[in-house]
Amino acid sequence: MKKKGLGIRIRLFLEVGAIIAVCLIGIAVANSRLVENVYIWNAERSMNQMAQQAEQAGDGYFYLLSEFERTKGVSIDLYDSQDNFLYEGGGNFVSGNRINIISRTENEDGSYFNIVSAEGSATQYIVFGKDFANGYHIEISTQKDPIQESAKTATSVTTIVTVSALVVALLFILFYSKRFTKPLVEMSQVTNRIADLDFSDRCDVKRNDEIGVLAHNINTVSDSLSAALTELREKNAQLLEDIEKERKIEKMRSDFISAASHELKTPIAIIRGYAEGLKMSVDEENKAANEYCDIIMNESDRMNNLVLNMLEQSLYTSGGKKPEMTEFSVDEFVEGFLKTVTPIFEEKGADVHYEKTGGKTAFADKAQMTTVLSNIVLNACSHARGEKKILIDVEELDSFYKINVFNTGSFVDEKDKDGIFTSFYRADKAHSRAEGRFGLGLAIVKSITENHGCECGFENKENGVTFWFTVLKGKSDEY
Repeated sequence: MKKKGLGIRIRLFLEVGAIIAVCLIGIAVANSRLVENVYIWNAERSMNQMAQQAEQAGDGYFYLLSEFERTKGVSIDLYDSQDNFLYEGGGNFVSGNRINIISRTENEDGSYFNIVSAEGSATQYIVFGKDFANGYHIEISTQKDPIQESAKTATSVTTIVTVSALVVALLFILFYSKRFTKPLVEMSQVTNRIADLDFSDRCDVKRNDEIGVLAHNINTVSDSLSAALTELREKNAQLLEDIEKERKIEKMRSDFISAASHELKTPIAIIRGYAEGLKMSVDEENKAANEYCDIIMNESDRMNNLVLNMLEQSLYTSGGKKPEMTEFSVDEFVEGFLKTVTPIFEEKGADVHYEKTGGKTAFADKAQMTTVLSNIVLNACSHARGEKKILIDVEELDSFYKINVFNTGSFVDEKDKDGIFTSFYRADKAHSRAEGRFGLGLAIVKSITENHGCECGFENKENGVTFWFTVLKGKSDEY
């Protein structure tokens, strides 16, 4: 289960709160750094404007300068070209002591700003000086400390306002984040229940935006999944019931075949024995009686083969005949079988060719796999047409060998594909009857290969058909 992190409500609160806090703190820091400079700049600009107005006033400067000193909190000195006082300021901020210039800024028009202090005093002053076009010179002075105090006061006020605004903003964000995320949290809880296949809860979100659409879609999906799951459960229950019925029917069929086969073996043997005895006692000239006895004996043999095949199929299907796994050479396995059925190939006129593997080994029940190979090869021999070629080769897969048996001249029809490996299924019923086959050979092939954890099948080719089965690789061939 994925580890749960911070909820969306807390994340929204922290992220938006952090953005606002950074902005407000940035404003407070900028204010503390800039306010004093802004105050000084305003003071310098004001002194420059006063000097310009005084120059423009001409002879009426006395009243104007007095008014500036009274209203602006400055001290003004005006000199003629001989450095004689034309107007002496009443403030006299820096007179009487030696002046130390702390910093000086000169402008393009020849005016200047000095930051000065009187010797023996920590008080600083801003002094603005400028030459008039008529040769007069004006100096305007103001104390710097009040400006600094005003800047500090403004900074303190701004800081208090910033902190207050931050607290109010965080409270608002807390309320807003709770209100904004409430439907999302509810939808998350509903989807968690849906993930646990609980469709009883619904999203009760009455909004016309994307969140409302999302809630509606979740409800729609929940209803669809609930209906689909209910239908699936009903079909699954029906399927399980059908499988159980099929299993019982298959067991009954297997039990019946096994019981019937055992019961039929004895009367068939008795019938054949009496037929042989009857033939021995019948006069050789009585051809009809001899013929009837031969028919009875042949049919008895045929029925006996059918019973044996039925018993064999029943054993493999029920798992009553477990494979005894051994390792053996694939080449010896195939070639040994082919030697035993050579007379059948000669009788059928079939041309059989096997491509050797070069020493590969298989791991299986050799006797059972011989039955598989026999049923497939004899089936190919029976259906071979035209050139009557039968080609056997071995194909290597990951952990299996695939043994292919190809025969020319016949195909598996589309209608026969699903039943070809079913018991008693015969695609060519007349031909199978004539050769004494019962439709159990390929069913036995399927049962044996499944008991080995292997597979079997067929593929229609351009000029014939290939039946194949797989067998596990020998342990020495796995590396």
